Order: sequence, then structure tokens, then C-alpha cells
Amino acid sequence: MQQEQNDLLQELYEGYQGALRFVAHKSGIPYKEMEDIIQDTFYSFIRAYGDEFSEWNDAQRKSVLMRILKNRCTDYFRYKGRYQSVSIETGNYGEEFQIPDQYIGKDIFEYVADREDLRTIQNCIKEMRPVWRDVAILHFVEGRPVPEVCEILKINGPACRMRISRIRKYLREQIGKT
Repeated sequence: MQQEQNDLLQELYEGYQGALRFVAHKSGIPYKEMEDIIQDTFYSFIRAYGDEFSEWNDAQRKSVLMRILKNRCTDYFRYKGRYQSVSIETGNYGEEFQIPDQYIGKDIFEYVADREDLRTIQNCIKEMRPVWRDVAILHFVEGRPVPEVCEILKINGPACRMRISRIRKYLREQIGKT
């Protein structure tokens, strides 16, 4: 049983490490840091899904690995000071961090058709109250789950879900005006 798990882990690493390297490189991770981030991605994946992933198909495995990697890349840049905080008040948010293509199509972002609409959403997020803006960036832009957003912002689950609901409504109204 243990040998079977080791073989599956080896197959997982060999099958996806190239794609993870490509995404990490495109995200701006320096080469010397890339290996650590990729290893941390696999470690987090095994720690969280070690007993379940053997029954998953390739798309499910890759999807979860990519999500973990994107979060690790974001954490890396936060740690290195690329972001001073969760706020986007600097006005350069679109140039520093592009919304990844896989997030377009979820929730309110399904209405995003081109760069102009993306700028409209960025401007809407900039104009939000700070308590909404932080939730919007963490949940919608970075794709973090509600429990993680709650932990980062030190708020409870119902308050976070209510803010998400109000943000969705606000963005729908703003997108409809343009």
C-alpha cells in the first residue's frame, strides 16, 4: 500500500511539475525560489488530499495543484513586500497583478468580456469601502475560500458571506451601468 502511494506521488510529481514551473515562471517567481514553492505546493496537496486524490481524474488533480500554486505565489509576493497590504489604493493594481484567466467566468467575472470591463471592475473594487475591498480581493481576485478569508481578515463566517453577497450585488449594479 505504501509503495503504491509512493508510486502515485512520483507519477503526480513527474506529470505536473513542468506545468507548475511554467505557471510559477509566468507569475514572476524567481528561478531560485521556484523549486521551494513547487515542493511546498506538492506537500500541501498531499497533506490535504493524500487519501483522496488517487481516485481523481487528471483535470481535478491539476486544478487543485494550480490553485495551491497560485496561492503560494501570492503568499510569496506578499512576504517579499510586493503588496504592502490587501488594499489596492495605489492605483497600479492592474499592472502589478493581472486577474488570472481561470478566475474569469466565476460569479460576477462571467460578465467580463474584455480589458475595458476588467478596468471597470478594478475601478469598482478601488472605490469600495475598505471592509468590502479586502474581501473582494481575497475572495474574488485571489480565489481564496471563505474560511481562509475569515482567518486573514479576522472576521467571522456569517459576516464574510454577507460581505460577499453585498459585493456581488454591488458589482452587478456597477457592471450594468456601463
